Amino acid sequence: MSDFTGNRGWLIVAAAMTVMLSAQGAAGSLAGLVDAVVRNGPASRLPAHLSVVLGISRVEQETAVKQAVIRDGQTVHTFNVCAAKHDDVVLMHVDEQSRSTRAYLASAAGVLRKAVSYQAGAPAIERSLAEARGDFAKEIKFWTDVGHRPTGSK
Repeated sequence: MSDFTGNRGWLIVAAAMTVMLSAQGAAGSLAGLVDAVVRNGPASRLPAHLSVVLGISRVEQETAVKQAVIRDGQTVHTFNVCAAKHDDVVLMHVDEQSRSTRAYLASAAGVLRKAVSYQAGAPAIERSLAEARGDFAKEIKFWTDVGHRPTGSK
């Protein structure tokens, strides 16, 4: 995954992804978001260790994904659809100020399969599904709300 440094490029990506997702008619539909990201999202890679911790890969190697990225102040949201298996979706919520990340492995239908959190430079800690459900629901809502935004809005 790319370095989340503050630059205008992220703002352009955020605006472009909002317009793209809205234009694809993905409003309220996680499956629609998955389809839109697979068709139009830029290629990226999940870090090797995260791929293993989430159970996407058994060997320590990066995972190819199609990705949507939206910056919201000091928070970066990523929506990653695994290239090899579109039913593996990884949502990430990165807080740049605290240097913390929450990552969720879900199905394309929005079923939470696994959740982890970690601080930059520290190992990932697996979270119980019960503990993660609340913030996972907020992250799903964030992404489905993207599809509800009128084209051209921030």
